[in-house]
Amino acid sequence: MKKHAVSYAIIRFQPHVETEEFGNIGIVLVAPRTSYFDFRIETRRLGRLTSFFDTVDAATTRGVLKSYHVELKRIRDLAGHIGDGQRRFEFELSDNAEHLFHALTKHREGMIRFSEVRFAMTDDPKGKLDDLFSYYVRRNFAGAVYREGLLEKQVRALFKLRDIGQNFKPMAFSDGLYSAKFPFVEVVEDKPLKVLKPIYLGQDDPTRILDHGNKWLFTIQRLKDKLPPDVVVAVEGPNDSSKRKQAFREAVDLFRANDIKVVDAQNESELIDAME
Repeated sequence: MKKHAVSYAIIRFQPHVETEEFGNIGIVLVAPRTSYFDFRIETRRLGRLTSFFDTVDAATTRGVLKSYHVELKRIRDLAGHIGDGQRRFEFELSDNAEHLFHALTKHREGMIRFSEVRFAMTDDPKGKLDDLFSYYVRRNFAGAVYREGLLEKQVRALFKLRDIGQNFKPMAFSDGLYSAKFPFVEVVEDKPLKVLKPIYLGQDDPTRILDHGNKWLFTIQRLKDKLPPDVVVAVEGPNDSSKRKQAFREAVDLFRANDIKVVDAQNESELIDAME
């Protein structure tokens, strides 16, 4: 299929102009040659925004985004589309769609702002829009491995700051058939005394949360005779109250039911108390 040039901009929520802080909340995209104009905006998973902009009432944040979602639907209709890229009228609307896109993304005051206009080539504008939304808003590139890497860096920096990291080092354990590496093992006189494993349990899908939790539960149980008796997992879960949160709580309960200590990876005092 022939590729077409598309223009897009990232929709940003910026309630405090003074600090220039913002959160990505959506994507708007136009493909002028095919008269395609559409958008994606986050109206459900708002925990990240409400936690970061904690001086803004959560109801206000939700209200602003829902109102803007309605406004974008109105503009999409003006451009001649119903959301799937199909024209609603017989006459050519490519100029209309492109004009509306540039009018929409023009710099103006308010809580909703736009990034600079960017360009791409694609043979599937709708698929490109979905991919951009997944990347810039849902941050699907930041999977469990990536997020756990960040957690490990945070813990390592905290140990260094509190001057308690000199006895902790990475170590692998094996039963001869199965092996796993743990990033923080307290070793005193060549004897491992305690294990800490940061685990990210905030995946987009509840099944993935349970799968990842069960993976580490199996690992710890399998290597139980090789590990020191004191095993701690520092967990980070989702911020919302959806089924993801329910899956996260279930995973945590399974760890505790198997005598594995669980601490909040973002609670520094709780983490330090568990390791001292």
